[in-house]
Amino acid sequence: MNAWTVCCESCGHRWNLVGNWSEYERQAIESRPCPKCGAYTLSSPEPTRTNGKKAMLNRRLRFRVTVKAG
Repeated sequence: MNAWTVCCESCGHRWNLVGNWSEYERQAIESRPCPKCGAYTLSSPEPTRTNGKKAMLNRRLRFRVTVKAG
């Protein structure tokens, strides 16, 4: 699995994405406005390879936090 970070150059807001993303999908995300400040300055470096088990654990933990908060 691949992991990469999307970052807003204007406000510094960043978040991680995990999965197998194509170059087209990556460009589509970068062309959107920042969810925090609304600027069209999103960027992301090349994805890095991650351990599949660790990525799955991170996804489960994020899901639990979202469910508890919601």
